[in-house]
Amino acid sequence: MTDAAPKPTAWTRLRARVRPVLTAVGMGGFAGLITILTFQGMMWLQHVIWGTTPVGPLRIVLTILSGGALLLVLARFSPAETVDELIRDTRHPWLQSRRTITVTALVAIVSVAFGGAIGPEAGLLAVVAQCSAIVSRLIARDEAQARAISEASAAGSLGGLYGSPPAAAALEGDLLAPSKLAAFIAGVSGFFVFIFVARNIFGGEGVTRVPLPEATDGVAWLLLVPVIVGAVFGAAFRVLHGRLESFAAAVRRPWLLTVIGTALFAALAALLPLVRFSGHHDLAVVNDLYSAGEGSFLWVLALAKLTALLICLGAGWRGGEIFPLIFIGAAAGAACAVLLPEADPAAAVLAAMAATVTVGWRRPLAAFLLLILVVEGVTVLPLLAGVGGGLIVDRLFFSAAESPDPEPESAPTVTQ
Repeated sequence: MTDAAPKPTAWTRLRARVRPVLTAVGMGGFAGLITILTFQGMMWLQHVIWGTTPVGPLRIVLTILSGGALLLVLARFSPAETVDELIRDTRHPWLQSRRTITVTALVAIVSVAFGGAIGPEAGLLAVVAQCSAIVSRLIARDEAQARAISEASAAGSLGGLYGSPPAAAALEGDLLAPSKLAAFIAGVSGFFVFIFVARNIFGGEGVTRVPLPEATDGVAWLLLVPVIVGAVFGAAFRVLHGRLESFAAAVRRPWLLTVIGTALFAALAALLPLVRFSGHHDLAVVNDLYSAGEGSFLWVLALAKLTALLICLGAGWRGGEIFPLIFIGAAAGAACAVLLPEADPAAAVLAAMAATVTVGWRRPLAAFLLLILVVEGVTVLPLLAGVGGGLIVDRLFFSAAESPDPEPESAPTVTQ
């Protein structure tokens, strides 16, 4: 007769409870440090390539074409992953290909540095994934601990970059369940390390907060217009992006998409330089255009930025869509405010921005948690109106089964 398994001691139970918290705090803070260092490196490289003074159309075209050429070279080594794929891979870090992650990091850094209309998330997540893989090989005792290290690293990285630990925790699955406590702790740890290093070493706040136009006493019901407009822009991005992904998956020569897409993006950027980069640092320009009454140009800018974002993602310029969507929503909301002088411009911009991000990003809860913490002078009513309107559009016109980070049908490539 076999003996019963010994009961765990009090010390064993305490260690089992404390270990996930220590992992979340340690790896979240470590990821925040790697994120701010990598982000500053991206921005430094971007400044080296583009300089600090306005550049002419010819240099814009040549620079973007050079970036596309580098992407073609990198694609010969391995295909690069998207942000959603990188987030999904945190569930199975032991199956990640180190070559793919390395190429993804380089592709994303090139994409950001050479002016792609995308955010820096892909490169940051890929660099953090490589670092967390090294830590896992040193200290992880089993697959569960390796997964905890990987998930804490991703949450810490995005918690610092987005300036919103709750949004980073809710990103996967768009939920804040009790099981996300470790991700939230990691996000908080990454956020504080990110901000501390940004302030004390680089003399800044990290990612700039989102400014709004000066608020006025506006007619509340007029918020319906920017909410609808923002939701339309978000839906357009979501539909067209999905079709572009399906088309790209069916193309036998993906390099051809990179060539054509890069050429189109270079031409568009030469005509309208503001479509370059993520748009996050150009939001003050949107407010200036509103103040100058440039409603027509704001419509053109919103449409052009949407086009540039779609072209870049379809052509393999890897990065995130959240910051460009914020810019698109802000431009559309400011254009609505020019058309509706009785509306509060700050509320119009915020409502359109929230609706665009909610529909386009496919994560309503994460969108709310992100915007409420990063927008300057945020007010709850227009934010709820935008998120609520976007959520209605999402439920009415898009499949409930659609997920931004689905499980793969087959296992990823084994680590090389």
